[in-house]
Amino acid sequence: MARVRNPLEPMSSAVTIIVSLFAMAMVLGVFGSMFADGVHILGIGEKPVCATDTSTTVGGGPVPPMDMKAAPGARVALDASPSYCASHPSTVQGLLHTGTQVPSFVFTVGVLLLVLRLIRGAEGDGLYTARTAERLRRVGWWLLAGSVLAAIGKSVSEKALLDSLSRGGDVSALSGLISWDAPYMAILTGLGVLSFARIMRVGVAMREDLDGTV
Repeated sequence: MARVRNPLEPMSSAVTIIVSLFAMAMVLGVFGSMFADGVHILGIGEKPVCATDTSTTVGGGPVPPMDMKAAPGARVALDASPSYCASHPSTVQGLLHTGTQVPSFVFTVGVLLLVLRLIRGAEGDGLYTARTAERLRRVGWWLLAGSVLAAIGKSVSEKALLDSLSRGGDVSALSGLISWDAPYMAILTGLGVLSFARIMRVGVAMREDLDGTV
């Protein structure tokens, strides 16, 4: 009898490899940041700390306009938008810098773990089951809500960091709640996954009704 191939391949192997590489990179990053100079993880201990005011557009030049002032201990550089940097950031500035990277990291790790759990559960319970449909629904909600929350969290941290590095501007942490970039692809993908999970639940219910009738 011919061996039935796993219908979840190559996704199952790909996700497993990605999760393993991700975990290995995290371990190496932690040890590297502890024992090697210039190696940082999630911006912890990184110097200098910089933030760019993307809401302001200026031409490059050696002298910034009067309304673009850096905070004490920071400097401003002009390109398409003013960029503020601190070579020796304070503890708060360091935490805010880390906060700009943590939301995306948490979102990515959450997606990988939920998809891995979905695949492992489907391999054990079967594809067309209520449990698999529920796990798929959780992936969809994470893509939808998690991507939005990650974008807002990153925006708030970036604006708060920019506020701490500059003086005289209108940027604040609250402005990050308004000016965040919507992750349209993640939102659309999450909606699609939720729709497919609903279709699966309906299919599972119909299959159970048919099995009960027979």
